[in-house]
Amino acid sequence: MPAPEEIIDSLESIVTIYLSDIRHRERATFILCDTLIEMACKTKAHQHNHRFNTTCNFHDACNAPGVSLSQRGIGRRVIDRRNTRNDMQHGNAAVTVDSQLCADAILDAVKVINHCWKNTTINHFPVWLKCALRIILLYSSDGDPMQRQPFEDAMLAESWRGLGEKTVKFNERNIVPGRRAFWWLAVMEHTPLVENCLGTAGAP
Repeated sequence: MPAPEEIIDSLESIVTIYLSDIRHRERATFILCDTLIEMACKTKAHQHNHRFNTTCNFHDACNAPGVSLSQRGIGRRVIDRRNTRNDMQHGNAAVTVDSQLCADAILDAVKVINHCWKNTTINHFPVWLKCALRIILLYSSDGDPMQRQPFEDAMLAESWRGLGEKTVKFNERNIVPGRRAFWWLAVMEHTPLVENCLGTAGAP
């Protein structure tokens, strides 16, 4: 059984926010990842048993029959992040998260989805999303920091389609992907070019 469309749609939204230029994108991404994991666990638990109480707490959802996240691995990490989120929203508004922690949260959300619905990444993710996850891996704790600068340089140097083909009108803006600028648009509209940039940097 594949992951429900709403689960994949939610992940796509989170990835788009992470690769955007909006303010406080890290905070938004972190909170939304936590929400997505809870939704995925409760959805899977309800599929496993239609009498499952979806109003349960986060911990019970992660340990529900049909889900059962490992308490020594991903289960421990997502529960720790739930505690951080609760602190951010209810305890200390000054608590912040950085880009790497958000990247880790996104990748763990993907792992939870694949745990609940096998091979979702391989069989049901669109090509652009797979490419975006390669970028997120690069900026996660599992990525190689030495590959980040070459990737950003390649993104700046890439000859993006449409540049120079026509004059930009006075009421238009010429959008050019830069160093973390407009990456979401580049990934969605020009996936092969972004994959070339990742390859140039030697990113997996």
